[in-house]
Amino acid sequence: MADIILSDGREIVLDLNKISIKEYRTLFNPDQPEEEEYAILAKVCSLKPEEVPALGYDDWRKLVRAFFDKARQPLADPNLPSASTST
Repeated sequence: MADIILSDGREIVLDLNKISIKEYRTLFNPDQPEEEEYAILAKVCSLKPEEVPALGYDDWRKLVRAFFDKARQPLADPNLPSASTST
């Protein structure tokens, strides 16, 4: 199931396991070159690094919002098995 659908119809599934925690943390470094940021985001959503900065503004916002929403609550995925089955 896609996390977002771009305006051109491409379905994007975000896979946070494609990056390391070190790569994730570098996204918060203001001195990080844009090219590295694009490469990290591209890995997560199976795009080519040059495709990320070429996204339209609305698609870029969708992608970034979905990325950080998922990063804040990675276990909120309803498809993941529950840690506890008792009620």
